[in-house]
Formats: sequence, C-alpha cells, structure tokens
Amino acid sequence: MTAISQTRPGSRELPRPLPAALTGAALFAATMTAGEVFDLNADPGGSSSTSWGDVAAYAGIVLAAVALATWLGTRARSADPDRMARYALGLALASAATFVVFWSGWPHVLGAVAVTTALEHRRRVGGFGAMTGVAALLGALALVASAVICVVG
Repeated sequence: MTAISQTRPGSRELPRPLPAALTGAALFAATMTAGEVFDLNADPGGSSSTSWGDVAAYAGIVLAAVALATWLGTRARSADPDRMARYALGLALASAATFVVFWSGWPHVLGAVAVTTALEHRRRVGGFGAMTGVAALLGALALVASAVICVVG
C-alpha cells in the first residue's frame, strides 16, 4: 500500500514540533506565573510561596514533556498522513488525560503539539479528516482549559 502526500499550492510549512512544544511550555510558565503574581491561585491562606526548588521541579517536569512531545511530533511528521492523524489524536488524548495534573505543564505541551500536528496533516492532505478535526479541537480545548486552571486553579 502506498501513501500519497499532497500539499496545496501556496501552502507553507508549519512550525516543527519543538517550537510548538516550547510554546506550550512558555504558556504554562506564563499562566502559572500570572496565577502567583496576581494571587489568583486557590492556595490556602497560610501556605508558603513557591520556592526555587519547586520551580526547578516544575521546569524538569515540563522539559520531560517537551522532549517526549517533540520526539512524538517528529515521528508523526515523518509518517504517512494516516499515521500522522493517529499521532495527532494520540497527542490530543494524552493532553486531555493529563488535564488532571495541569500543574505539570503536560497538557499545555502535548496540546500545542497535537494542534500543530493536526494542522500539518491538514496542510499535507488539503483538509481536516474526522480524526484530525477531533485532534485539533481536543488538543486546543485541553490547552486552553489547562491554561485557565493554572491561572485560577
């Protein structure tokens, strides 16, 4: 079975997985910082502020997410369109599943790469299929929801 990858005339290549993952990580850092700075997080009144050790732990967890999402996104981009659609949906489902640990940054990173992978699939084949449409919507929803929860959570 052969797979044909088509690109629309005049379409330009979308960002690679690493910039998408780093954008998700930056969004996570911005939303967590906004929640702390503006005192919007639902922390108990007498709790201590975030220490540098906490920040280092968050950074390590997010860097692991960036590494995994970049690796999966790179594998997806080198695959045929059907497999790319499955990768996009898998990333989006992982983003939604990790929403319960929104403070880890994983939903942000995985959601950003899921949306970028789905958009790259759309660019290659000329339209969204059912799987990539769901992946783009679910990845974006998990990304936005986790960003909101990080600010007010």
